[in-house]
Amino acid sequence: MKKKLLSLLLALCLVMALVPMTAFAAGTTDSWDGTADTSWYDENETEFHLQTAEQLAGMAKLINDDTAYFKDKTVYLDNDLDLSGHEWNSIGDGANTDVGSFQGVFDGQSHVIYNLYSHEGTQSENQSNNLYRNGLFGSIYNAAVKNLGIENADIVIPMKDGSTYGKGILVDWMTHSTINNCYTTGSITGGSYVEKYIGGIAGFLNGNNSISQCYSTAAITGNYDGEYYEEQEGGLEPMDCWDSLGGIVGASYTGQVTISDCWFDGEIVVNSIQAPVGGIIGYGKGVSMVNCLVATKEIGNDGLENTYWLGYVVDVSAKNCFWPADDRYGSNVSNEESGNSAGTATNDFNSDDVLLGLQANAGSDVEWVSGIGHPTFGWDDRNVSADYSTVDEAIKKAEALNADLYSNYSDVTAAIEAVDRNKSKAEQSEVDAMAKAIEDAIAALQYKDADYTKVDEAIAKANALKKDDYKDFSGVEAAVKAVVRGKNITEQSEVDKMAKDIESAIAALEKKPASTKAGASDKGPRTGDTSNLALWFALLFVSGGAVIGTTAVSRKKKHNR
Repeated sequence: MKKKLLSLLLALCLVMALVPMTAFAAGTTDSWDGTADTSWYDENETEFHLQTAEQLAGMAKLINDDTAYFKDKTVYLDNDLDLSGHEWNSIGDGANTDVGSFQGVFDGQSHVIYNLYSHEGTQSENQSNNLYRNGLFGSIYNAAVKNLGIENADIVIPMKDGSTYGKGILVDWMTHSTINNCYTTGSITGGSYVEKYIGGIAGFLNGNNSISQCYSTAAITGNYDGEYYEEQEGGLEPMDCWDSLGGIVGASYTGQVTISDCWFDGEIVVNSIQAPVGGIIGYGKGVSMVNCLVATKEIGNDGLENTYWLGYVVDVSAKNCFWPADDRYGSNVSNEESGNSAGTATNDFNSDDVLLGLQANAGSDVEWVSGIGHPTFGWDDRNVSADYSTVDEAIKKAEALNADLYSNYSDVTAAIEAVDRNKSKAEQSEVDAMAKAIEDAIAALQYKDADYTKVDEAIAKANALKKDDYKDFSGVEAAVKAVVRGKNITEQSEVDKMAKDIESAIAALEKKPASTKAGASDKGPRTGDTSNLALWFALLFVSGGAVIGTTAVSRKKKHNR
């Protein structure tokens, strides 16, 4: 029995020791060392959980080496990953075939891949493909990618890159696949040598595809200058080809594609000599846009009227979409030609009409909510405003105080002025820190010193008096001695009373009577003043003696004659 009890206690201790480690591990971000780890792969398994950047790079190696394509398998991402500092080798180097493409389900489980970096690109071993891959996924086929964010991507396609078509931050080339609940930020810049189809989410869509509940705030740049075709003899001319630039998708012109419940709020820079451009898709045939939002005006053009707010879609109408009320561009080609409404142009993306319109036409699994600057998705903490209730409570507390009472109220004012109202739910800890800064400034407030001017004046008045001129000066001395220094402004009445007590003591002083000096008067003695009467008798006796003496001397002188 004792042994069983001891075993249970040891097991409990082990569990308690593991709890904080598990919680800590869930919040970590793994940084890539540039290597690829394939040791986790077992061809007999159907589910895999990737926890490190090295394992993700290993997945790319397995596909690019034609070892595994993950058909009918699911890969889960269990941690956030940081790919900074190393050139990324895209997952898949194929094109519109299953060979060289990811064919399974990739579930990011709402994790984020940070600092995707590609300035060189992954080249297929099959040189006839003439393809370089730059995105996180180079190629997907009959696949699904979902619940994944890519932040601060830095993709630059070399200017002399001779590969064509798809360039995207999440996926370069997408065939018969789906992308759901994904987002990208950062930048992707095209080369100049050969035309490129560049998108914030996906580059080129081939076949039947769908993209839903995705967004991008990326900066997309096209640089096609036609130099390659100028170098060729015969064949295509530079203006026969073009870049195709879209906030979500670069281009699609085979199969049927649906882009629904997506938004773009990034920038598209057009340095290309020719480029169809759109906030959702650059060029599209067989593309349907439903319930999408373009919330940016930072979209350029090639000067040939090839830019539309939603996309250069030539044969399928968009509907229930929102875009800027700016007449530089129309909504899209097909709606302009058919006269059918694509939705609503507006400059107030925070209006109730926009949010309610998106909510009313959303897909069954989509939740549109009020966001920072415009609506977004319920799962998108990065674009939903943080909770400022604690900040507002702290400000209300500060404003209820009388600032004139404190010597350092400027610290409270500074803390309030430092509040940034543009933080998202993902930055809630920063908002909580703002509230704490205000509370700390309030707690550190110090009252101003009381004003002792009247006390000092009363003391100076008392010090100017001669103590010996008064019968009793002790009351003044006691009032001065009773003065207590260091009182603050809330105790001003006590300080004023100290001054008043000194003034009252001074006012109550009685002077001593003036003193009488000897010989100062020729008047006779006062009645009852015996000391003066005796003095008179003494003087009379002396005077009489002097007369008798003088007489006797005179008689003697006469006798001697």
